[in-house]
Amino acid sequence: MKEILKYVFNQKKYIIIASIGMIGGVAAELILPYLNKIVIDNIIINKQKELLFITLTAIFFITIFRALMGYVQEFTFDYVGSKINKELKYDVFKHIQKLPFKYFDKTNTGELMSRLGEDIDNIWMAFGFGIGLAIEFSLYFILGSTVLFYLNWKLALISLISAPFIAYLATKLEKEIGKAFDKISDQAAVINTTAQENISGVRLVKAFAREKHEILKFLKLNNENYNLNIMKSRIWGKYFPTIEFLGNAALILVITIGGIFVINENISIGTLVAFNGYMWMIVWPMRLIGWLSNILSQANASAKKLKRY
Repeated sequence: MKEILKYVFNQKKYIIIASIGMIGGVAAELILPYLNKIVIDNIIINKQKELLFITLTAIFFITIFRALMGYVQEFTFDYVGSKINKELKYDVFKHIQKLPFKYFDKTNTGELMSRLGEDIDNIWMAFGFGIGLAIEFSLYFILGSTVLFYLNWKLALISLISAPFIAYLATKLEKEIGKAFDKISDQAAVINTTAQENISGVRLVKAFAREKHEILKFLKLNNENYNLNIMKSRIWGKYFPTIEFLGNAALILVITIGGIFVINENISIGTLVAFNGYMWMIVWPMRLIGWLSNILSQANASAKKLKRY
């Protein structure tokens, strides 16, 4: 992926705009749970009605600001991904045109089609969506954890108890599913090549009455592709449910033990509600870490294949 980063640096202006949108959105998201704490503890329980209008107005404008920042972030990152996709396809195509004729004697058309199509689209998905989301997840996790420790360090430790296990499983998932995507990409190139050869040589196939043979060959290749995708799904099924369970288990523990703290008057109910809001900022990235590894593994496998050219 290092070779692809030069295309990202060409879009520095838009990356800065997207980053501002991301930071603004994350900052707004961090303020909202604390305002909910004020509503419950100060306004509802302590009857400080003079804070009602100010707090609700703040929630209203912060929500609008969060929506605007989210739009800027998503639109700009997608635009950057489209630009990278365009420049990458142009450069790869220009490079292919400069290759000697003997190269095309050894490389089939289907493989070239896969590199220019599927592989570059995987990279587009990573840079237009995946990497931005990974940075956003990191910000939510770090800042959310900091606020949790500020509110109650005991509950914060409980909320993070599953994080090391999720990180370990995500690493294992990324490693195994990366190999699976590598094989799937190679198989897609073989299928494209077979289809291209049959389409361009359809008269020759008919002349020698080889239709049944070619159909069976194509079905065999598709069956191999099916088996590879089943293997990928099994890897996904092996790790993702456990990651999902650990993330939700931490949330259940926090609500249960936090409820005991409220009963014992160690924390206020508003603090628990705010804690639950910040907890979701940590659980959400942990739950989606497997899905994000999926996107980045695809892009990494595709980038390795493009490097061969």
